[in-house]
Amino acid sequence: MKKNYIRRLVLIGAVAGFFTAFYFTLRLTNLANLPIFTDEAIYIRWAQIAKQDASWRFIALTDGKQPLFVWAAMMTLRLIADPLAAGRMVSVIPGFGSLVGIFFLGRELFKSDRIALFSSLMYLLSPFTLMYDRMALMDAMVTMFIIWSLFFEIKLVKNPRLDMAFLLGMSIGAAILT
Repeated sequence: MKKNYIRRLVLIGAVAGFFTAFYFTLRLTNLANLPIFTDEAIYIRWAQIAKQDASWRFIALTDGKQPLFVWAAMMTLRLIADPLAAGRMVSVIPGFGSLVGIFFLGRELFKSDRIALFSSLMYLLSPFTLMYDRMALMDAMVTMFIIWSLFFEIKLVKNPRLDMAFLLGMSIGAAILT
């Protein structure tokens, strides 16, 4: 019994390591070589302005957008010299959060590691997510928060607990801020 559990844990860990490496290879290869999209330029410029002047931290609100994406881009602009690559990293990282969330959501819904891995593989190979996880747009971050909100909602309905309610509230709040 214990051997099967350890074997299953090692297998899931190996597959998770492969998925992680494959995800970042697909998303980071030639990240800055894609032509810039108009909205990407706007969001990156807002992050540059907000990074330079603290009074402009809510610059996204001038266009009716929420500020969380711009705040995250401000942080990556401090770490990565190329503004386009820095802005796009803000979408790559939440895309990975979506991949992990899809795994846990599939596992929670279907009680099967195979279905969870298959659904994660479908997310990983989907052309739609491959494109949007590489663009400096708010979509990848909103998708991640929605996936995790759905996961916490299901957990909360099955077993009402205060910690799940807090996590659900934080993920919905972050989605609204994005």
